[in-house]
Amino acid sequence: MIKGVLFDLDGVLVDAVKLHQKAFIEAVKPYKEITEEYHMQYLNGIPTKKKLEKLGFYTDLIEKINSEKQEITFKLIQEMIKPVPEVLEVVDKIKEMQIPFAVCSNSIRKSTELLLFHGGVNDFEFIISNQEVINPKPDPEMYIKAIERLKLDKSEVLIVEDSPVGLEAANKSGANVCQIKDPYDIKKVLDELKRYNEE
Repeated sequence: MIKGVLFDLDGVLVDAVKLHQKAFIEAVKPYKEITEEYHMQYLNGIPTKKKLEKLGFYTDLIEKINSEKQEITFKLIQEMIKPVPEVLEVVDKIKEMQIPFAVCSNSIRKSTELLLFHGGVNDFEFIISNQEVINPKPDPEMYIKAIERLKLDKSEVLIVEDSPVGLEAANKSGANVCQIKDPYDIKKVLDELKRYNEE
């Protein structure tokens, strides 16, 4: 039986994949040209600093680009993020079922809180951002911590993810996993909850 749900943020609760991609490409542009296709294939779901390391940037420049990217992100969140009706419906149903849920994101805490606010998602138990862990996704640390905080066994938790990096972390945690394409596909979670809780 599922007694807790852990949601990824970008691409699951909010439609922010394009936002993070746009902010990253814009921040990196003075130093390196990155296409949307390249970002989607090789960098989606990875924290900004890890992306920059992967692209071969050195430490001082990583800090500079990272802070520029965060500023661009904060501006874009206010312009681009709106509540997704499908997400609000699923969250309301989970609340009705009295199943606690939390958010686990590879974004920094400030971005995560802003995205949830503009996305209209509230009443979650807690947030774990990349600042609360040593190893972000694809490492399962974030999900293992969240399962412990919910005081549940991994078999009682459903993790909802969209990106390969997040799915790898979710699978490594040993919990149940629901893969969705984007926030508009989130109603699949209710089917999964019904299936698990009828078994």
